[in-house]
Amino acid sequence: MAPPRRSFPSFWTLHLCGWAALGLSMWLGVLAHVDDPFRAFVGKLIFAVLGGTLTLGLRPLYRRLHEREGSIPVLIIVSAVCSYLLSFGWTILHRGGVDLLWEWVDGEPLTIPAFRDLISGALFYTFIPMAWSVLYVGVKSYQDMHAERERALAAEGDAHRARLQALRYQLNPHFLFNTLNAVSTLIVERKNADAERMVARLSDFLRLTLDCESDVEVPLADELDFARRYLEIEQIRFGDRLTVDEDVEPAALSARVPPLLLQPLVENAVQHGIMPREDGGTLRIEARRVGKHLLLRIADDGPGPPLPADASAGVGLSNTRARLESLYGDNHRFALERADGGGCAVRIELPFHTDRTLSLSDPEVALRNAPLPSAPHRT
Repeated sequence: MAPPRRSFPSFWTLHLCGWAALGLSMWLGVLAHVDDPFRAFVGKLIFAVLGGTLTLGLRPLYRRLHEREGSIPVLIIVSAVCSYLLSFGWTILHRGGVDLLWEWVDGEPLTIPAFRDLISGALFYTFIPMAWSVLYVGVKSYQDMHAERERALAAEGDAHRARLQALRYQLNPHFLFNTLNAVSTLIVERKNADAERMVARLSDFLRLTLDCESDVEVPLADELDFARRYLEIEQIRFGDRLTVDEDVEPAALSARVPPLLLQPLVENAVQHGIMPREDGGTLRIEARRVGKHLLLRIADDGPGPPLPADASAGVGLSNTRARLESLYGDNHRFALERADGGGCAVRIELPFHTDRTLSLSDPEVALRNAPLPSAPHRT
């Protein structure tokens, strides 16, 4: 599992920039009331440097309390006490140190600040380390929450990837079972040349499926090539009984679709639409771009679609439906309908895109397209 991605500035960036901004804003705030801007700048610089240095001592304490998941009341009490003690030391170092510095530079007698002034100054500046404490604990909690969210998304992505792979691996045994049965039949019938051609085509087809093993989506042109390799195998079995008709717009070839999307649908059409007919039939593959969507249609001129109760039966259709639902959610259509002139047709509508929007390495698999409008044939 990849480590969580950092999307928040580091502690040192926030710490240094925050104290620099505080010192600069305080200096700008007194410019109109001082006679010597340089002395004011040095004073505020020392003030910010001392504050930034002293608050670093609070970091290990707050980190330990955070790791032990201390309660909010405990954090409030500890931060209040620590902030006042830090502010008291900070006031002594700043007011005493700056006053002594300028008295020494000017050659005037050195004076010690009154203790009462130090007490009041500590109370006045306590809000600064308190604000630092709140920001530190808040940022630390946010970073932990962000890291936990990233781990949850990574785990969800792993589970999603495993589901997609399982659905995909389910296709290969199903397809191999049917093809090897056909090879066995050809051997029994002593059609050795046809059996050899079928094994060669099967080898080519399986090699293509392995080439896209890590892809969630492939170009439609590649997916059509997969389907053609499968149909080459089937045409060895059926000969002239199987006619394939393609109507594919060139603009649709670059669209990205899930791998092995068409093959189980084509196989289903061959098994249930072409095979039962003694004189065979025609299989039609259509693909076109319709606005922002890709329309795919696999139709045969067989006996027609199954009854509504059986519409999701079979490995090919149910597997394809599950994969599309897992990848696109409500952002797709999958419909089983009666083809023109008889037969069965599977109609699929997907968001049209040509970039690699989906990848198995993504923690979240989602498309950034508008949901498809409702349709009467949706199943």
